[in-house]
Amino acid sequence: MTKQDTHKIQEALDLLNEAAHEQKDDIGEMLKGKYDALKEIVQGLETEAGETAKHGAEWLGDMKESATEQVKETAQHIDQKVHEDPWKTLGLPILGAFVVGYLLGRKD
Repeated sequence: MTKQDTHKIQEALDLLNEAAHEQKDDIGEMLKGKYDALKEIVQGLETEAGETAKHGAEWLGDMKESATEQVKETAQHIDQKVHEDPWKTLGLPILGAFVVGYLLGRKD
């Protein structure tokens, strides 16, 4: 190889190196832009997830409150029925238990 060939190869390598550095900067800028966009998306998802969790907690609180109210109303209704007619209220379950016990205790 001659000195001139070596010089041409070195020039070609320098051009390739320069082009690689230029592309490196372009690729770095492109990746930074993609990273920033992805970061914004993730932050949006975090905000949305937080709001969804907040609404879910509020919904659960409302459901708990509603269930508690319904249990209180049912307990008051049962208490009222027992006070109005205690023999009927207690007698029917006792009669039912007696019938079931009688049927299960029978020998065929």
